[in-house]
Amino acid sequence: MTQARPLFVDTNAFVAVFDEDDDHYERANTVLDGIEDGSLPYGPLYTSRYVLSETATVLLYGSSHGDAVKALASIRGSASLNVLEVTEQLFDKTADQFAQYDDQEISFVDHMNSVLSEEYGIEHIFAFEEDFRTLGLTRVPVDTGE
Repeated sequence: MTQARPLFVDTNAFVAVFDEDDDHYERANTVLDGIEDGSLPYGPLYTSRYVLSETATVLLYGSSHGDAVKALASIRGSASLNVLEVTEQLFDKTADQFAQYDDQEISFVDHMNSVLSEEYGIEHIFAFEEDFRTLGLTRVPVDTGE
């Protein structure tokens, strides 16, 4: 059996899990089911409060307030998800990285996910956006084929 690898969960993965109209809904839920039943080698799972904030906002505007509240409650109540703290030093490092990518339109939160992943030795991100490949992360399931 393959040793579990830590996995950072991005906003677009959370949105895909909770929004049935999302293009990645089925694939995102298949990945999550695979992680939960042990058939996919990922864990522990990590995210940040910035991702949770962004998730609630995207669901509010793209789905409904009720869906945003339900998703947030489910995510926050998950025993398998670790919410990483963003210290002032990590925020500053994110701002520096954001400034360096002046030829890219990568969101600040995505840069923060990259900085947090680097800080905690996380190489894989549950996400669908191309930006993370640019930032040096391996996207699950897009890059891994799962």
